[in-house]
This record gives sequence, C-alpha cells and structure tokens, in this order.
Amino acid sequence: MSHPLRCYKGVVLALVFILFCGPSEGCDEDEEFECLEDGRCIPIESFCDAKPDCLYASDESFTVCKAHPSDMMADKYHCATGAAIPAKLVCNDIVDCSDGSDELPQVCQGDRGDMEEKFRGNCTGDTDLECLPGECVPHSAKCNNVIDCSNGRDESLEICMQACEADKCFQCANGVLLDSKDLCDNKMDCLDGSDELSNVCGNADNWKQVPPAVCHETVEHRFTNRTVFQRGNAQRFVYANQAAEVQCWNSDRKSWNVCMNNGSWFHDFPPCIEKLVNRNPDTNGTNGCPINWYNNETMIIINWNDDSETIALPPIQNSRVTFRCREDMIFLPYELKDKPVTCQANKTWIELDFHPRCTSLCSPQEISEMYSLTPRCYNGDNGSPINCQDKYSLVPKTQVKFECASGFIHKTSDPMSVKCTEDGEWEGLRELCEQQERHCNYECDQRLNYTEVTMSKGGDATDSLQASWLVPIYKWNSTTIKHEFVCTGNLIRLDIVLTAAHCINDRYSRKEDFLVGPSGNRSSSTDLKYLHRARHLEVYSAYSKVSHIYDIGIVVLEKRMDFKQDQRIVCLPYNVGSHLDLKGDAMVSSYNSDGYLATVYGRLSEPRNGDLNVVLHDGYTLCKGDSGSGVITTCGLDNHKCLVAVVSRNMGSGDYGTFCSSNVTAATLISPHLQDYIEQLIRNNINCPE
Repeated sequence: MSHPLRCYKGVVLALVFILFCGPSEGCDEDEEFECLEDGRCIPIESFCDAKPDCLYASDESFTVCKAHPSDMMADKYHCATGAAIPAKLVCNDIVDCSDGSDELPQVCQGDRGDMEEKFRGNCTGDTDLECLPGECVPHSAKCNNVIDCSNGRDESLEICMQACEADKCFQCANGVLLDSKDLCDNKMDCLDGSDELSNVCGNADNWKQVPPAVCHETVEHRFTNRTVFQRGNAQRFVYANQAAEVQCWNSDRKSWNVCMNNGSWFHDFPPCIEKLVNRNPDTNGTNGCPINWYNNETMIIINWNDDSETIALPPIQNSRVTFRCREDMIFLPYELKDKPVTCQANKTWIELDFHPRCTSLCSPQEISEMYSLTPRCYNGDNGSPINCQDKYSLVPKTQVKFECASGFIHKTSDPMSVKCTEDGEWEGLRELCEQQERHCNYECDQRLNYTEVTMSKGGDATDSLQASWLVPIYKWNSTTIKHEFVCTGNLIRLDIVLTAAHCINDRYSRKEDFLVGPSGNRSSSTDLKYLHRARHLEVYSAYSKVSHIYDIGIVVLEKRMDFKQDQRIVCLPYNVGSHLDLKGDAMVSSYNSDGYLATVYGRLSEPRNGDLNVVLHDGYTLCKGDSGSGVITTCGLDNHKCLVAVVSRNMGSGDYGTFCSSNVTAATLISPHLQDYIEQLIRNNINCPE
C-alpha cells in the first residue's frame, strides 16, 4: 500500500499548519519514507504497517496512512489510522494497530452493558459519559461531531469506534463511519479532517488540497507526558480532534484541551504565573542600553577606545564598550566574549539580540545520561523551549521537565523537574536520578501467543515484533580481521544485554572486541554506525568454566539503544508476578544460518543446579550460535512473555557435525541470589551526578 506524500508550502492565516514534505535528498523516494521528526529514512515496507518506526510515529499517523476505499485492500483489516493488518489479527487479545482499534469492544462485540458502565465512570445518569473526574455530559453528546468534553473524550476513538460492515468503508480517525459520497467534497465531515487528506483525495475532481490542521504548544503551556504528540520542525504538536494535557512552564498547573480542525484550541488555556521584570531604569533600557543581567560583583564594563581602557558604570549611553566576567564565570553571548559592542544614541545595542550576562552554566551531560528519563529544557524567564544539548543555553533558572523515555511507562504522576541554580548546579537532579525506578518502569508487557509464530530454525523469518528483545553479539576475529557473529543476547535494559557467560568469557576476551547489533534480522555487514560498543563485560560469580553451570553473562553498552516497537526489553520473571510454570511450554527465538529471526518450541524441566533442560518438539533444533538466546515462557497472570533462562550448551543427542540438538541446557534466572545480582547490576549502572 502506498500513499502520495506531497509538499505543502505557504501560510494560511485561518489555520495553523505544519509543513509536510516528501522525501528529501537523504531518502530514496521509491524505497524509503522520511520521518517527519528528524528526517531519518526508514524502508518503505515499514511505512503504515501498524508498527511505529519513527521516533514519534509519524510513519503511522492517520495523516499519511488513510486511503480512499477504492485503494483499500479487501483481505486486510484497516486500523482507524488507515494502516492495514492481516484480518486474522483482529480481536485476538493482542493489540496490533498502533491506535488499538483492532481490539476495541465495538469491533470485538464486547458486552454493551460493561462498555456503557466503563464510559459512565462516576457519573450518575444511566447513559452519561464521564469526561474527566467530576465532568459529565449526556448520552446525546456522544459522537455527534461536536466536542463537549474538555478533553474531547465524547468524540474520541475509544467512544466512537464503529465496526465496518463491508469489505471496504471509510472511517474518520476517531472511528466514525463516513459515506463515501461525503469524501473529498472540500468540506471537513470528520472532526480530524481525514476525509479531505491528500492521500485520500489525491485523484478526486475539483478537490482543493489543504494540509492537515495542527495545534502547537504555546510559549507558556507545554505538553505533559500524557499527551500523544507529534514533532516536526523542532516543534511539538497534535492533530485535529486530538486531546492534549498541558502544564504551565513555571508551575505544576495542568489542564486538558482539544485541537480543532481549524487549527485553534477548543478553549483558552488558564493563565500561568507572570514572570518578574527588571525595574532598574539604568539597566532595563530606560536611561541607557539594556543590561538586565548586570551585577557589579560579577560583571565589569570597560570603555573601549584606542587610547585607554576605563571602567564604565550603568547607564551605558552612546558608547563602545566590552564586557568581562569574574574568572569562574562565563560571558554570554559567548561569541562576543572580549569583543567591543556599541550602544547607540537611541539606547539600543547595534548588535542584534544582545543581552550581556556573566553566569555559571549547568551541564547538559548530567541531564541527558539518565537511562529512563528524557529532558525537556525551558528558558527560565519566558518559558520558551531551548536545546538541552546547548551548554550556553543552560543558564541559572533554566527549568528541565522530564518525561519517561520511550519504552518506559509512568509509575507515578509526581512532577519530575529540576532547575539550574546560580552556582551552575542542577537542583534536585541527583535525588531524581537515584529514584528513576520509582517514577518510570520499562514497558515489557508483551503477551505471548504461541499460535502466532510457527517458524522453525529452518523456516521463514519470525516477525521482529515477536522477538523485539533479541540482539546479535559480534566478536573480533584476529584471523579473519573482522567482527563475526558469536552469540545471541537479550535486552533487559536498552543498554544491558543478558547472554551466556561462555560467549564473553575466555582468556582472550576484551570488551573492545565486542559489538552488539540492533534487533531484527541479523545483517552480514557490521557497519559500526548501527552497532553498539561494550562498556563493561560481567560474568556471574557462580559460573563454572568446567561444568558451565550458571552460564550467565552480561554486556553493558556504552550507549543505550533507541526504543522502537521492534526493539524493546523483555520481561524478567521478577517484573510481572510470581505465577510461573517451569514445566510447561517454552519458545526460543534466535537467528538461522542466513541471519533471519526464527523460533523453536519445546517443554521445560524442573530447574536443577542452576539449569533448565529444554526438550524441543519434533523437527526443531538449536545450533552453535544460539548460545545466549532467551528461553521464553508465560509468567504473571496476564500471559506475558517472560525470560526465564538463556541457552547454554548441548546436552542431548544431536548432529555434532553441525553442532545442532533438540535437547539443550539453559541457565535459569530464577534463583533469588541471581535476581539480586541482576537487579544490583542494573542499579550500579545508573550514572548519577555527584
């Protein structure tokens, strides 16, 4: 399935639009899709496949995935976003659509009474709808194409989803069915405007092209982590009929709003606290050129002329001066350090946007190194967003608000923020860093479906979503003078890989010799730009090189991998509850000889001396190179995928010419001592500022 991507230019006063451009010179227009967020190129096959690959899922947005009914595939189920998935995946208790529309009760014939009760919440009327706690609207307000709830819930996909009765039909992005005669008539019948998109109407007669409406953050109001936003041109935004929770840049005051299809917000935002102003006429621009940050203890102003240098005091009027700071402070703007600047007769600096300041600076590295938190930086005076990596922007009063990083879920609603102090220190950062686990948890809630993947080691490639934790480990071979695949690893954190100890522990092993590849099918190429270097190798202390019991090793990476839908961590048995069957079915995913992901199935035995025996079903084998692969079974009470052991060695009869066997031994992760070891190692690799 393909959709035309067009480039819109110009400004329309009535709407707030974002530019959508087709692939730039960096992407192959026929083979790749360009992510709106950062210009990254992804294979065209990954575009609109219901699996987000771009950082903020621009490749799965309804604005690019929606299609005209005549272009839809009859044998597929179309998500409300427009992405197509196999019909057999609908209502299988596993969310396959990025918007969850394949598992909604309206589609899966859920109990209507239960559904209405959920919609009603704490409202008293039998058919009322609860928008937010304490905010109720009547049944007549539901899905009537008019927003009534302050958070837009009455017109949301959750409430309004309608099942498609025919092979092909058109749904707005909120699930409302629309007659095909109402498409492409230059009138927005969908609240989100999806009936007038270029990928829907590109071939329609007399249709006028209009880009999708969006609503941006304001200078004072920033999206919270409960907002599913997009990002483009360094700005964050939501599309029409999408809800957004915003927070004042200088307080914890929050409110909900909805983007309208004319590019405006549904209602006005509540005011934020006003900022302080400089009232000194000698430095605020009244009596001379503005130097709002002047402090005679930290800043020296020098008259600049050919004969001598004399100290000047505010107000600065119609003269040429230079600024110097106390030795332990930085002058900003940095590019004008020690250079003369001119104050004009009209009390303005000839240098544009010149705001002289002597200050300490906070470290960009310290706020960027926390594995579970993503910083958002804001100017302390006006709340405008700034680049967290620009050290000259991180001046005192800079506010940093953190969100749980991609691949993490929020455990609390507590604010996560720090502020740069006058001494150039991040106030509250160490405490926040040490308590990351209290705020954010890895999202490892992948549920196991044994019927979904049926590939053997010799079969077709397993979908990378079914083994998103699996990564290849490469080791330098001094004979062939290249890195070669040696073992399989499992992501237990995006920078920590669990594998077999013998894969990384021999007398010639050095951390410099190892590289770890991304998830997905293993490439024959070891291009360094896609691989990750090892920062530390760790072998479990109980591991025996002779008997190979407790064959557990860990590779700590220099840099964490990017979170993607097909690159995320696997649940450990300690994460999801105590219900665990170590005599039941299990699966092992690894790489076949061609580097493709494949899966085998078998049964587990009772743990013994740190080991589990895995007896594979007929026709399945594990081979050399499968060491370190995770043994996956169900645990917890919700059918989660859970890593309970790693493949260690061949203990049964097999083809020793190819080192393959249907009976293998795996090192179990179940012992309390090993649990403490892994959890302590994860804690020890949290780098917090002193």
